[in-house]
Amino acid sequence: MPDAPLLARAHPDEVPVLVDPAVGVTLRPLVAADLPRVVEQCRDPESIRWTTVPTPPGGYGLADARSFLEDVVVAGWRSGENLCWAVEGRDRPGVFCGSIDLRLQGDGVGEVGFGLHPDARGRHLMSGALRLVRDFAFDVARLQAVRWRAAVGNWGSRRVAAAAGWPCEGVVRASLVHRGELLDGWVGTLLATDPRTARFWADPPVLSGPRIRLRPFAEAEADRIAEACRDARTQHWLVSLPRTYTREHALGYVESTREAAAEGTGLVWCVADAGDDRCLGAISLEGFGGYSQRAEIGYWAHPDARGRGVLTEATRRVTGHAEETGLVDSLLVRAAAGNTASRRVATEAGYREVGVLPRCEPLGDGTRDDLVLYARP
Repeated sequence: MPDAPLLARAHPDEVPVLVDPAVGVTLRPLVAADLPRVVEQCRDPESIRWTTVPTPPGGYGLADARSFLEDVVVAGWRSGENLCWAVEGRDRPGVFCGSIDLRLQGDGVGEVGFGLHPDARGRHLMSGALRLVRDFAFDVARLQAVRWRAAVGNWGSRRVAAAAGWPCEGVVRASLVHRGELLDGWVGTLLATDPRTARFWADPPVLSGPRIRLRPFAEAEADRIAEACRDARTQHWLVSLPRTYTREHALGYVESTREAAAEGTGLVWCVADAGDDRCLGAISLEGFGGYSQRAEIGYWAHPDARGRGVLTEATRRVTGHAEETGLVDSLLVRAAAGNTASRRVATEAGYREVGVLPRCEPLGDGTRDDLVLYARP
């Protein structure tokens, strides 16, 4: 990579303006007129939660924004070590929508960081901005590797990175310092030789029926999940559940559904009541990321939703979605021989029994049952 001084530029006159007309995003110099919206962004609870914006007594103010502009942005362009742009959308010309920076660390390595103003989120602006910085990093700055890091749980940042081609290569424990606390961090590295294509993200689409609505899980379902997974009947048939199931386990389950989507290995829906949106259970379509394109449907119901046919309707909806979209070549349902309710769901949803694996299904009482396999005709 070039030495940092070779990338040094006078701010704002020599800062390169980067434009993606297809997405409608422009990266331009950050200027004094942007500072009131910088303040708004830095006072936003989500920005405070996930980024290292200062939190002085009384809250982030204009003086802090001016210091950021002069001591970080302008100084960074002058040294060529920290290149920061303002993000602007085509629909609001001249309006600051966020910032993105490329920090040069030497030896051909850089790191990206970004944040959006609250009213600019959900418009794919940052994904477009990150692609522009990615191309600048490799094609202009001639970097060999650019890293992305985020605190575990910052799904917004992870989505942006994945859309610009960054992998999530794992969790590094206690790798981020956030307001005096060590946090576990996601990390991903994109190389100059890697494809510059978006990573597959398996978002579960909303599927609606007469009585139910299948949608992604949210933290708000934690208490209902915990109730269902503490139930003796659920514990008996789902032996993998922790024996003492807590709300923290439920929150971990919600995170695991998002991880499956991000890794492209599965889709997990909350089975919600079509009327009041109350969680009635869960249904999943998992395992389709392998070479065989074979997936398995699994489900569980909250105790107060049993006997109402909601899982049968959910299984029909998920089966139809998988077959209509060509997501998989074959579908499978497994149930313990003694779990008559689960077996009834499979048959009433249009599956037929295709085999039995003797005594291979562990149960909550320490015994084993036959495992019955169902497939689509």
